[in-house]
Amino acid sequence: MHSLLGSVALAVTLAATLAPVPDPDPAPSAPPRVAPRDQHLLANGPQYVYDRAYARAGTAIVAFRGPTGRATVVFVVQGMPHSAWGRTFGVHVHRDRCGRTAASAGPHFSNPRAPRGARISEREIWLDVRVLPGGWGMSRTTTTYAMPDGANAHSVVLHARPTNRSTGDAGARLFCTNVDMSDLPSVG
Repeated sequence: MHSLLGSVALAVTLAATLAPVPDPDPAPSAPPRVAPRDQHLLANGPQYVYDRAYARAGTAIVAFRGPTGRATVVFVVQGMPHSAWGRTFGVHVHRDRCGRTAASAGPHFSNPRAPRGARISEREIWLDVRVLPGGWGMSRTTTTYAMPDGANAHSVVLHARPTNRSTGDAGARLFCTNVDMSDLPSVG
C-alpha cells in the first residue's frame, strides 16, 4: 500500500505544479495515477496511530520547494474507515517527530520569519483533507512564504476535526507520519 501511495502522491503533486489538474470525478473510487517527475521529499506512514479505528490507514507525503522558495506539500491518505467517508479532517505539519504518545509531535510548525501579528493560517502549514468514498483523500498546499532552511518541521498529523481557521485547533491527533522538511529539495 505504501508504494502505491508514494507513487500517487509524487505523481499528482508534481503534475499539479507543472500542469493544470482536471477536476476529479465527483465520486472516484481510487486515487488518480500520473507518471512521476523531478525531485521530491517523500514519506510514507503513518508511523504511529493513536486511535485504533484508523489502524488500516496509509499516508504518503510529498514536499518540495518551488523556484520562489515556497514549500508545496501534498498529503494522500487511503484505507480510512467507512465512518470517515465524507468527513473532513485537519492535517497539519508539526514541529517534532512522531512518537508513542500523540503529544510527541509537539506543536504545529510555525514560520519563524513570520511578521508579528500575521494570521495563524499564514504562519502554519495546513492540509485539511476530505475523505472520499473508497476511504481515500488528497490535499495540497503551498506556503505563502519561502520555507526557511533548517525549518523545524518534522511530521504531519491527521486530526479528528477540520481546522478552526481562527485558532488552528483541529481536535484529537489520530495518527502521525514522520517527514523531515528541514531542508526540502528544490524544483523548477
